[in-house]
Amino acid sequence: MILRTAFILGFALLSGCSMMPWSSDDDSEVLTFLPASQLEQWDMTAKFSVTSSEGTESGTVRWINEPTTERIDILSPTGSVVARLTIDATEARLVTDDGERVASDAETLLTEVMQVSLPVDALRFWVRGLDAPDLPIDSVSKDNEGRIIELTQDRWQLAYSGTVSVTSGSDRFEVPRRLTAARGDLEIRWASTEWQIPNP
Repeated sequence: MILRTAFILGFALLSGCSMMPWSSDDDSEVLTFLPASQLEQWDMTAKFSVTSSEGTESGTVRWINEPTTERIDILSPTGSVVARLTIDATEARLVTDDGERVASDAETLLTEVMQVSLPVDALRFWVRGLDAPDLPIDSVSKDNEGRIIELTQDRWQLAYSGTVSVTSGSDRFEVPRRLTAARGDLEIRWASTEWQIPNP
């Protein structure tokens, strides 16, 4: 159960972006907010809890997204990796203590392992606070700054609160700090603890 709920959580994610300019007290340093759609690489860690009809479980997820590969680690309380999902252009590979599974893509693999279908392509947008362009939007609500605060797509009801600033050189992005996602009897609570942009 812990692997299944952990990976469900690992794919149900975050929100928010801003395009407002920002400057520090030092006029020589100016950081410019960019839209979250331009944030294409990240190294993110989050705490989570998953509540279902079978109870509540919690843990930590680390998600590294790079130009040609993605890696999602589920971590134990001591920080060791208990499951690792890697994705590239040709396959998705899941490694756990029970062995290794491979499929043509992440959604197919997770469906085979967990008997649940997850919109993996859409989640790459949701983690940045963007609606997924290939799915119809059932409803969306934004705050005064244009950040998505509630979104319904593919029967997932997402609600966001708080923001985290991510800086790379003179560029600055904003991603959500907290997420609650619900679909059917499943509720996921997510708290982002760290966002970084890997060095080129």
